Amino acid sequence: MAYEPDVELEALSLIRTLAAIAIAAAALVLVVSPSVIGMRWVALPWAWVGTGLGCIGAAMGGVKLIAMAWAVGGRLLARPSARPAVASAG
Repeated sequence: MAYEPDVELEALSLIRTLAAIAIAAAALVLVVSPSVIGMRWVALPWAWVGTGLGCIGAAMGGVKLIAMAWAVGGRLLARPSARPAVASAG
């Protein structure tokens, strides 16, 4: 018989669900937009295209910086882990 640990799945809150949908939508826009623009299915002025892609890139970069700061802050506030003693041979 295989060992099966008891896994408790956390229910998704409304905020997490909206965040997942927003990330999926941004990823879809980033994947589809080059081909839509390249095939000229949408006739947009080039200034709009550059501005739109720049805004999306800046937003994604900002989210990445916030996530990195959150991770560093979480590590600083967490309890320090127990470190094993090291004997020096000397």
